[in-house]
Amino acid sequence: MNSTASHMTPIKDIRTSFLLTGLLCASALSAQLTTESLTVDGQTRTYLQYVPADFDAAEQVPLVLCFHGGSGVAEDQLAIGDLRDTADEERFILVYPQALPDPNDDGSTNWQVVTSGDLPFTVPNPHSDIDFVTALIDEMHTLHGVDLTRVYAMGYSNGGGFVYDLACRLNDHITGVGAVARTMYAESYANCQTVHPTPVVTILGTNDFASNYDGVVYEGTLYYHSSDEGNALWIDENDLLPYAELVELPDLNTSDGSTVERYQWSDAEGCRELTHYKVVGGDHDWPGAFGNMDIISHEVIWDHLKEFDMNGRISCGPLAVENEELSSWSIAPNPVSSHLMIYGEHLNSPVPFHIFNAAGIRCLEGIVASQRASIELHRFEPGLYGIHVNGETRMFIVQ
Repeated sequence: MNSTASHMTPIKDIRTSFLLTGLLCASALSAQLTTESLTVDGQTRTYLQYVPADFDAAEQVPLVLCFHGGSGVAEDQLAIGDLRDTADEERFILVYPQALPDPNDDGSTNWQVVTSGDLPFTVPNPHSDIDFVTALIDEMHTLHGVDLTRVYAMGYSNGGGFVYDLACRLNDHITGVGAVARTMYAESYANCQTVHPTPVVTILGTNDFASNYDGVVYEGTLYYHSSDEGNALWIDENDLLPYAELVELPDLNTSDGSTVERYQWSDAEGCRELTHYKVVGGDHDWPGAFGNMDIISHEVIWDHLKEFDMNGRISCGPLAVENEELSSWSIAPNPVSSHLMIYGEHLNSPVPFHIFNAAGIRCLEGIVASQRASIELHRFEPGLYGIHVNGETRMFIVQ
């Protein structure tokens, strides 16, 4: 991957002001929104960049990347997810990257998600968005000295699907992600690998017409996993406890036709985390800009992710990343419909097990009496569950 940069003149930051005009003009001298370009693999890539007021590269501030939806432009994402004031107040570099036209989708500006060619947005393009983001992070570090342990990504719709992919395929560069109005692509899910605790925030409407809350299966092919399945993956990747804390958020806008439930999973020490905002009655929206108005998507994502670096919650200090080779047992299939198999070459049989639902309620308990055991689940309602055996927990989905 080869990349070179070209820095262009600032574009106009349009704001309406009635008072304190002089103060705003003075601030604009030190805080700039600019259009920048970067040559990656021989192609020119562009992005909007916002450097906070009175910035000093010695600060080693975080980097926040915000990705627009399919067929969109960077300015669209700035319009719905404007974090400039927050960047000034809390000190971070803010970037809105621009996708290139996708020749496999009539020139729509889409983010490339995996490259197998088996599903939409996976047919290889002449350009690599993974290379672009890698070069962009390197450029921000070179120019502004950003803290490489605190690089966060958020996105809407196709951009939300892309940040899942970044968390999986570029995990050594991405600290944590926030995905709005998108569940995980099947291939992102199947090929996800993480090397550090990865905080994830998901925001999804139960009536989303474009990103179905229960996933998308078309003519027998799984395109998108359900919200529960995606959450289960991140619970497993981060070794979180199998039950969530549920908070029904205040219905601040009673005319938007929706309410918000917040589900939060963490480890026993509170050092790793997954947060899901379930927008009951919500559509394909960016809450806070359109649709639900009880939360502001970009603000709640930032408020969660900023607490973490590559080692987990910053206040916890460094965490040891577990070696999966030390795991003593596994389960299959997942998702499951009737019988869950437990395999454990090193299980000290017999050992007790218990199964929890998403609320942490114990649903079943028993004994694993061999290195290959079957648990009948016919009476289980569909949903997310956890099974605890030999001091370890695995998450699974009942269909």
